[in-house]
Amino acid sequence: MLIFAPLSLEGCGKMFESSASPDDSATPSASADLQPCPSRIEVELPYGEGAVLVKAYRTEDKQITLCRTPDDILYYYGEFTGRPETGIAMPAQETSDGFTAENTPYHYEIHGYTVTVTRNGALIGEEGLTVEPSPR
Repeated sequence: MLIFAPLSLEGCGKMFESSASPDDSATPSASADLQPCPSRIEVELPYGEGAVLVKAYRTEDKQITLCRTPDDILYYYGEFTGRPETGIAMPAQETSDGFTAENTPYHYEIHGYTVTVTRNGALIGEEGLTVEPSPR
């Protein structure tokens, strides 16, 4: 939800303590459009030059951006809205209804219009997502 400066493990878990309403007009599937990954995020991805935007979401106070690098590696980049210094990137996988990413001991799962965060398997947060055409 996931590098400028890595967050402490406690900080990663605290990224998901609020909730937001989903936007029912948006689709959770990966975009067919090949828009570039935002440059401020692209530079934080290993071998990210030329990465493309796969999907962008927001919650009440967080931004989640998924980008795929030219070598076909998907990354989940999460940050607090308007606070890029909180950003963290991690490898991600596409699932049948969303995405997953791991920043041990945290696990992030986007399914439908919800992001769920667990720590060592225990639920620590769940938030509604709004799909965005491109991150702010």
